[in-house]
Amino acid sequence: MAQPALPVILAGGLGTRLGALAEGLPKPMVPVAGKPLLEHVVRQLAEQGFPEVLLLVGHRAEVIESHFGDGSAFGLRIRYSREPEPLGTGGALRLAAPLVPDRFLMLYGDLFRVFDYAGFCARHDQALAVYPYVDGLTTIACANVGLDGSGSRVARYVKGDPGAGLTHVDAGFGVFRRDALDFLPEGVSSFEARVYPALAESGKLEAELVDRAFFDIGNPADLAHAREHFSTR
Repeated sequence: MAQPALPVILAGGLGTRLGALAEGLPKPMVPVAGKPLLEHVVRQLAEQGFPEVLLLVGHRAEVIESHFGDGSAFGLRIRYSREPEPLGTGGALRLAAPLVPDRFLMLYGDLFRVFDYAGFCARHDQALAVYPYVDGLTTIACANVGLDGSGSRVARYVKGDPGAGLTHVDAGFGVFRRDALDFLPEGVSSFEARVYPALAESGKLEAELVDRAFFDIGNPADLAHAREHFSTR
């Protein structure tokens, strides 16, 4: 069985596309059904038995740190890595490297899905969750993942190129070994653009097919959809 993985949650988003709906809050702290979306994410991880999470914070970090504290009120321990300036997903993870153990589960604080993350980490050593791309059924402009012949590994990762002939979409989470951070340069960078292609080329990135049932609050329409869903749960 794979070693336990630490959930590392990217929570430094500004919520620019939400405009006034963000109320000046960090994007993961925008309320959905009376709680910040990030709280729904953290509580689910606690329910699945994860003893600790690491929050990567930036914009208005004090709002997140004040709300969650040491995590005891949410059933786990919470530590923080704070960006001094926006560094992108790669820069934020590189900055947090001293706090990251041998394996980590990377999640986004502004995205929620009902999913067995503990089981996912137990099934894979290093893997990216993906779903099939269907034109018109996703806000993603084009597929960014290509699988190998068995469908069990990521063979290519190319972001934003409709001509790449890829078939799947990165589902927004994965489990990785700490040495994946070695692909990141100093300063601002994208974890997805740097690490996923490198791991795919090395043949060391497994793939797991998941569904498209998730909630992303990146724009007003998606926020309204999430709020409607949670109000009926």
